[in-house]
Amino acid sequence: MGLLSKSQYAENLRRYYLEHYGERDTDIWYPQPAVNVWVFGREGKIIALKSHILTGIVTEKREDA
Repeated sequence: MGLLSKSQYAENLRRYYLEHYGERDTDIWYPQPAVNVWVFGREGKIIALKSHILTGIVTEKREDA
């Protein structure tokens, strides 16, 4: 089992984002710190979504903005 592709990371992260947060025009998107990480701001929180490099399982971390 090898690393996932960039498109696989994007698909995993998008699916997780839509299922758990739903798309909002008011979300503030930050530059990707890594190919397998998305970071956005919503309602005073900074939310980082990370797709595991081997399994693709997405985890999240939330902090106050």
